[in-house]
Amino acid sequence: MLNPPYTFRASEAGLKDMGTATKAIGAYQSDGAFVMREWAKANNDALVRYISAYVEGRRWALDPANKAEAIALLSERLKLAPQVAALAYAVATDPAEGMAKDAKFDMAGFANVLKLRAEIEGQWGGKAPAPERYVDLSYYDRALSGLR
Repeated sequence: MLNPPYTFRASEAGLKDMGTATKAIGAYQSDGAFVMREWAKANNDALVRYISAYVEGRRWALDPANKAEAIALLSERLKLAPQVAALAYAVATDPAEGMAKDAKFDMAGFANVLKLRAEIEGQWGGKAPAPERYVDLSYYDRALSGLR
């Protein structure tokens, strides 16, 4: 499984594209940040500000008005050819399979990640735990409520 721009490079090298992970395995929480609960409690204001900034950045990146500037940033910062940066931007902003609006956590996707780890890696005796065991969205909810 590759992410842009490596997917484009692999295709150019003649490798076969077998489709997206979500089409093969279903919902999948592919990115995110995490902290330990104790740290979150001790630094809750900083955590909420971080999440707020992250959501604002995601909103900026997904806003079509910023497309040209976003592609230019991808090209410059990741040292990509402009056409490759444009392809990466198109994948990232795809409404169906791109970045989630407001960096919304996908609980079903996370449950699938845990299920796959249990099956493939033998974690938890092969039985995936409930995803809620690992997730506290209260900080995200606080951040989002401050942005409206």
